[in-house]
Amino acid sequence: MDVMLPEESDEVVGEDYSDARLAGQKWRQRTFTNCNFRDADLTGLTTESVVFTDCDFTGTDLGESVHTGTAFRSCNFARTSLWHSTFRNCSLLGSTFDGCRIRPLTLDEVDFSLTSLGGADLRKIDFTSCRFREANLVRADMRGAVLASADLSGARTGGLKLEGADLRGARIDPSLWTSASVGNAQIELMQAVAYASAHGLVVDMK
Repeated sequence: MDVMLPEESDEVVGEDYSDARLAGQKWRQRTFTNCNFRDADLTGLTTESVVFTDCDFTGTDLGESVHTGTAFRSCNFARTSLWHSTFRNCSLLGSTFDGCRIRPLTLDEVDFSLTSLGGADLRKIDFTSCRFREANLVRADMRGAVLASADLSGARTGGLKLEGADLRGARIDPSLWTSASVGNAQIELMQAVAYASAHGLVVDMK
């Protein structure tokens, strides 16, 4: 289905773009609220300073899309294809990801705070300086991922797989050291002390 999109700076509320063919389009300074993009073809979409709020991207193809300064607030991503997409200085605050095809993915300082990524396949993705404050990472697979200087404060990490991940400089709650699998992960000295303390060891720093 071919559809007409609003002009720049227009606000769209409650529109149905399900099954729409919108591949390769460029959207700038638009606002979409409670819109339906189910099963739409958004391959190669480019967005700049666009705001999506409570939008449904179930089954949507966002492969090879590029997003700069765009916000996806409390959006639903179920069985969504995000592979080979790029997010720069974007926010995914409060969004939910379920059964999505995510890897490979390029990220630059993206905010995943309050997102639900439980069980997601996030292996070997570079999350440097990304924020996961109070995110749901239960049983997510982040083996080999780069989380240098990332913020995982308050994140739920039960069953999180972090084997071989780079955690240097990451902000981590003490509970992660006992709830997640961190074998062969790269950590700094103070993180090693925190790990030891979380497992009941007393470290003599003299």
